[in-house]
Parts: sequence; structure tokens; C-alpha cells
Amino acid sequence: MTTGTEKSEGQRALRIALGWALATVLVRLVWLWFQPALPEWDGAIYHRTAERIARGMGFVDTWNNLPPYKPTAFYPVGYPALLGAFYFVFGSHYWVAALINVASSAIATASVARMAHRAWGALPAHVGAALFTFSPGGILYCSAYMTELVSAALLCLAMLSAIRYSDTQRARWAIITGLLLGYGGLVRPPALLVAPVVAILARPPSQPWLLGTIRALVLVGIASVVVVLPWTARNCRQLDGCALVSLNGGSNLWIGADPAAMGTYRDLRIGEACLRVRGEVAKDRCFGRLAMERIKAHPLQWLALAPLKVGHLLGYESTPVSYLRAATRQRAFAQSSTAMYSLLTAYHWLILALAGISVAATPKGKRPIEVTLSIAVVLALVAVHVVFFGVDRYHFVFVPLLCMLAGGAFARRDGTQPETAEPTAA
Repeated sequence: MTTGTEKSEGQRALRIALGWALATVLVRLVWLWFQPALPEWDGAIYHRTAERIARGMGFVDTWNNLPPYKPTAFYPVGYPALLGAFYFVFGSHYWVAALINVASSAIATASVARMAHRAWGALPAHVGAALFTFSPGGILYCSAYMTELVSAALLCLAMLSAIRYSDTQRARWAIITGLLLGYGGLVRPPALLVAPVVAILARPPSQPWLLGTIRALVLVGIASVVVVLPWTARNCRQLDGCALVSLNGGSNLWIGADPAAMGTYRDLRIGEACLRVRGEVAKDRCFGRLAMERIKAHPLQWLALAPLKVGHLLGYESTPVSYLRAATRQRAFAQSSTAMYSLLTAYHWLILALAGISVAATPKGKRPIEVTLSIAVVLALVAVHVVFFGVDRYHFVFVPLLCMLAGGAFARRDGTQPETAEPTAA
């Protein structure tokens, strides 16, 4: 049975989440009034590909802007497909990408508030949501045609459904978690690597460990596969080989194993090894094979790049400013980019510091599932970039989770239990 107090706290948590989600929308709409979304970098390719999807051409030729177009899977399909669906309904307008980013940010904010309220109570929920709402990097990034904000929203929703599964033991919540992570994998493949981590940790505590873990893995795994498998089958039919989602993993691993790249991204050089190989699948496998040969030949050199990769991932925040400088041909931030880099980085460090304090202050055996899941997912995503390479924009995928953890720095530490944000009874 749900008590009156639990119902009241659930309503309070919902009001906090919706209030901060609305604030997120308003803040970002004000920014977009001054700086509309513009396609640049990978975003220019996503925009062009989405237009072709909207015209019924399918996911074709990401690079060439002249016919005949060929099927491709170099980039993940999830974000261009989402964009293309909206283009089909509303037309190819720049505000479409902007509103997708705003909606994604609002979902992330509401999720931060809900998880923080469940874990620690009202004040941490307000703090965590406020940190995300007023993140200068997050605000600026709403003008970008990039995948990270959509990925963050899908990850947050998957976390909420996983927590609900842990509470209720109902299979549908595990299935929803898998569906969300499956589509998240079509947007950014690391979401598929996170799926087993989420499934294992979301095992309902009332179930036997082994059987409960297997059940969660099966439910989440099958649901994820159901989403991804049709795309994999399409790739097997239309390309020169099979690809689970996309075909830049091999080249990314090759770049991440190159000491000259210093742990971050670099462009593939003209005439470089596998660029002469025909076929996307063959080329990706070629780069992957060369990368593994280099890693095996110089394992310590590759391991020594790990701190640099983490540094590029978490050590600073500059992409939103750099993106807009490029997209506006330096009409934006041309004179103030250094100051803006410093502002974004300082705010990012604040979130990291508060999250670190929160984790350190919460004993491992007493961590709520929201905290355990957030820590595990962040570490899993960091590990992915240790294997490949680090770029600061990739941390936007898990910034909402860092903000949720940061809110815990303001939790009560007197031994009392936090108010429950929503009833856990079935």
C-alpha cells in the first residue's frame, strides 16, 4: 500500500522535476533565440544524411554530396534517423535540431531531479537539476547538430526504467530499459556496452543473486537486440560485410593507439594504410587489425596513453565554443573564446568536484541504487574512451549523471533516511 506521506513526496518530487525541466527549456530557448542551431563538423553530415532519409533515400553515402549514393554505416544511424523523421514531418529546418536538443535536455534535467530526490531528498534534487539547467556548456551545445544530448536523454530514461525494475520486479521495466539502450546504441554504440552493467545492477534485491542477474540480463539484452538487429541485418545485406551498428570503431581504435594523437582525435591522413581498402566493412576491419597489431607490439605505450585519454575526456570543456566558432565562421566567440573555454571548464570542474565529494561521503554499502548505477555507468563510459580516445564533448553523455551525483554533496549525513521520491510498492 502507498501511504499518504509517500504519495505526497512522490508529488513533490514530480513538481521539482517538472519545474526544473521547464526552467531548462526556457533557458535554452532564450539562448537559441540569439544563436540558432547550425550544422558543422559531424553535424553537417548528420544534417545532410537526415535530409536524404526524409526524402526516402535511406541511410546513404555520408561523405559524397553527388550521386550516385551508396548505402553506408560509417556513422551510427540513430540520430540522423530521428532528425530525418522530424524533417519528413516539419521540413528541413534548423529549429528542428534545436528543439530535439531542448527536449533532450529537459528529459535529462527531470531525470536528474527524480534520481537525486529518490537517493537523497529535495535539496540535492534542486542542486543537481540546477547544475544541469545552468551549465553554460550544455546551453551552448543546444545549437549543435551532435548526438551527445540525445544520447544523454536516452541514458537517463534507461536509468529511470532500470530503477523502476529494481523496485517492482516487473519485466516490462527491464524490457523498456533494453529498448531505450538499444536505440541509444543506434545513436552512440557505447550504450550497448553499458546495457549489461545496468542490467546486473538493476537486479531486484529480493531475487536470488544468480537467477535475478540472469533474468535481468536476458530481458534487457533481448530488448536491446530487438532494436539493433534489423539494422545489423540491413548492413549485412547492403554492405560488403556485417556491421552491428556503425563502421568507425576500427579507425577510432587505430587513432587511439597512435602515440602521435596524444590520446585524442586526429584526422586520418591522406594515403594512410587502410584508406586505400575498398568497402566500409573491409576498411574498418583493416584499421582494427592494424590497431590490435600496434597494441600487441607496444602494450606499455598504449597503456601510457590512458591518462591522456581521460584527461581529454574529463579535464576540460571547450567543444561548444569551438563548434560555434566553426559554424558561424568565427562570428561567435571570435574575441572571447579563451574566456569562454575557462568558464565552461571551471563549471565542469565544479560538477566533478561536487560529484567526487558526494561519492566519497556516501559509504559503499549504503549507496542507493541511483548512486550505484550512476557511478558504474560513468566508469563504464570512461573505460570505453580509455580503449579508444578521449574528446571533451563525449562527457556530455554522462554530465546529467555527474550532476545527480553532485547534488548528493548537499545531502544530510546525520544517518536519517532521505524522503522517498516515489512509492516503491508494486
